Amino acid sequence: MALPRHFQFGWHAALLCALLQGCVTPPKPASPPRQPVVSAVPDGDWELINSTFIGTGRIPGVPRATLAFKGGTMSAYSGCNRASAAARLVDDWLEVGAMAATRRGCPEPLGSFEGRFFKLLGARPVFLIDGDTLTLVAGSENARLRRASANGRQGGR
Repeated sequence: MALPRHFQFGWHAALLCALLQGCVTPPKPASPPRQPVVSAVPDGDWELINSTFIGTGRIPGVPRATLAFKGGTMSAYSGCNRASAAARLVDDWLEVGAMAATRRGCPEPLGSFEGRFFKLLGARPVFLIDGDTLTLVAGSENARLRRASANGRQGGR
């Protein structure tokens, strides 16, 4: 006995779906997540060259902002206040612990500069050393610093 035409179409469609289902490759099991590489920040002293928050890296009449890393600790100076915190590298990012900072009132534009500088440090920026230049980038903010000379004077003034 022949099936009505609309039943034949449904049967063919079901057969086609079953055949296609057999051709689908099941997804591969997900590989376990990679453990981040954690390392110490290389010791060194740095001074700000330029940044997105102040092009020249310094406000006239104010010392340059600086960063120093020693034994897993970061020290920062904005030209007004000092801050320190534990610091380490996680993959290519600088991870800074809770910063302890002095709280002097800073006149403008130094107050705004300091807020953005310290915020960049705490924002887990990408950390890249290329020769004597350290670059920190987080979102749209970035800062470039140069290595300070070994005798304690800032290099390249």
